Amino acid sequence: MNADRYMKAVLTVIALALAVIALRPWLPESGLGAALRPEPAQAQTAAAKYEVTVPRAWGKYVAYSNNNLLLEGPEGMRIVDVEGKPPEYPKVKVFIRWQ
Repeated sequence: MNADRYMKAVLTVIALALAVIALRPWLPESGLGAALRPEPAQAQTAAAKYEVTVPRAWGKYVAYSNNNLLLEGPEGMRIVDVEGKPPEYPKVKVFIRWQ
């Protein structure tokens, strides 16, 4: 019997809390509620670590992995390293020719 009353009391508290959460957008702001509410999150983007210009003549983009671009050109495949310091990048790490 006590367990039944306890269960009903807990479920009533949960139902009331859910109702307050559901009605919160339509309730007027109160001084205490506004003071306790956190500031809205702002979306922020980090600046790019490197900005690289790869000549279009080096080939068509195929894949990117481990800071390397894989490009397919008419003469073969190129792996281009895009991490480094100017004016070193981009530099061709590997040039693959199929025979």
